[in-house]
Amino acid sequence: MKIALKKIKIADIEIIQSELLKFIRHKVDNIAHCKDYEKYCNDIIVIDTLQSMFFIFRTKIESKKPVANISLSPTQSVILLYCCQWKRTERSQEQHITMQFISDIIHQKLTNI
Repeated sequence: MKIALKKIKIADIEIIQSELLKFIRHKVDNIAHCKDYEKYCNDIIVIDTLQSMFFIFRTKIESKKPVANISLSPTQSVILLYCCQWKRTERSQEQHITMQFISDIIHQKLTNI
């Protein structure tokens, strides 16, 4: 089963990729101080999944097309949803709008499974 994000602008994919990288760094920083074994293991799974997704987005960005379709597994979709809903205070308005837009799409698709 795949979750398809269709006709996403490359500029939005660049924002998502950038936010994804910041989320990875946030998770890596958390691991260093984590005392809860279950949370530690979950963060490792999230980091690993995010790193593979980073390259999915990179491939789409490098394709030089104005829009792209992205196909994600349910696990990747849920983790991207976590990233989109992450309350990072340093986000610009454009970043916030893009992440909210993607969050809404993913949420709708996940609830329709």
